[in-house]
Amino acid sequence: MHYTEIAIAKPFEGKPQINMPDLFGASPNKPVILRIPVTGQRPITYSVKNLPDGLTLNNNIITGKVKEKGEYKVIFIAENTLGADEKEVIFEIKENNVLLTPLMGFTSWNAFGPDVSQEKQEAIAKKMVESGIAEYGYSYINTDSGWQKEYGGEFDAIMPSEKFPDMKKMTDTIHSYGLKCGIYSTPMLTAWGCPKELKSIPGCTQGEADDMFSDTNGGIGKIRKEKNNVAQWTKWGFDYLKYDWKPCDPYNAEMMRRELVKSQRDFGFCVSVTARPEYIGYWSKYCNSYRQNWDSMGYWDNFMLIFNTYKDFINTMKKGHFYDLDMLDIGTCELEEVRRSFTEDEQIMAYSLRAFMGSPIQISSTLENLTEFELSIYCNPEIIKINQDTLFSPARPYYICESGRTKIHIYKRKLSDGSDAYAVFNLGDIRELTKIYLDKKCTIRDVWANKDIGETDIISQRLEPHTVKIFKVK
Repeated sequence: MHYTEIAIAKPFEGKPQINMPDLFGASPNKPVILRIPVTGQRPITYSVKNLPDGLTLNNNIITGKVKEKGEYKVIFIAENTLGADEKEVIFEIKENNVLLTPLMGFTSWNAFGPDVSQEKQEAIAKKMVESGIAEYGYSYINTDSGWQKEYGGEFDAIMPSEKFPDMKKMTDTIHSYGLKCGIYSTPMLTAWGCPKELKSIPGCTQGEADDMFSDTNGGIGKIRKEKNNVAQWTKWGFDYLKYDWKPCDPYNAEMMRRELVKSQRDFGFCVSVTARPEYIGYWSKYCNSYRQNWDSMGYWDNFMLIFNTYKDFINTMKKGHFYDLDMLDIGTCELEEVRRSFTEDEQIMAYSLRAFMGSPIQISSTLENLTEFELSIYCNPEIIKINQDTLFSPARPYYICESGRTKIHIYKRKLSDGSDAYAVFNLGDIRELTKIYLDKKCTIRDVWANKDIGETDIISQRLEPHTVKIFKVK
């Protein structure tokens, strides 16, 4: 049961709808993999106008390399027997220019923990497509910690365990769906997330610990192996790196970033888990996303810990650089320490937090026994459109009241179509009447429900405890 009404996701019904953001970025002369996400009744035919030279369309997947820098106005068209949809997307082609809007995809940690495997990741990619989730813009399949074993191979880099018998085959399989691949590592001598069958797993440094850095997990070694590992990840075909250590610092981030930029592939770059506010000048310029919060676990106190970190990063969001509120804590999982006790409304709140605040959205469920409710949380096109909005205006506090059992937080976000969006969170434990006063009568839309709710100059709603409403004011 849930009090917040949400639209039922029907990814394979109706007229086509192209669910791409208005911007797409890539570097010149580096491989492009882009799945055109389109909902609607199958079969659908896809076409494109003004595609940059070097790119080709095969069914709904664009691949190739763009030679020339520049901006290209690309027109996508999708048609079925019920109608057609057309969308213009700006392709920005320039150096190191990926993930211009927040990443959307899957990450393995909450789903599988250190028991992640090649077989599971390939199965997830298939499920993302077959379930229709990929048709809403989810495009990354990220492998978190647990893949590593020891150094070796052609580049003297970290080699995978037996659970990943052929990394290149895995990335090729995921790419064949038009999806991209992420991998995990750390500058620490020893990575978090060690599988039970191993004593430890290595990071991207070796040798004696460097006294310049924290001694967490044995510290950070003086022998640098960033170049070796990026060469290996490039050959395998990865597209994204989650780089995880404590405390995060610009020195070690930059050592890795430089190697990623020099590689023959575009890499999205996330720093985690303690990207502290004092280094925000670096994070918000050089990292696609950055985390300063706890791992998400799916219970209320954990949600509030993550919610409260946003206030230190309100003014940092801009094109290509986003504060990361961590992976979703919704759905089934195999990780034993994850204690998912959310109500259905709290699950909606967890998704709303990431989507409205402009965070990356990473599903971390096994997707086993995927319910209509779970699918409908992941696949609400109007909520996703707010997350991917290309005005890149941050969600700012509009009204906050914390008094006794009352805890109401309302955030406002300006959107590129000239409208405003409001997220109303009842974080307290009593029912509350909330009001948003507008300058004039406007058309109000309940975004989660995908419904217009009339014209008014006051949005007045009663919210049950631990519920959220999101409105768009036209």
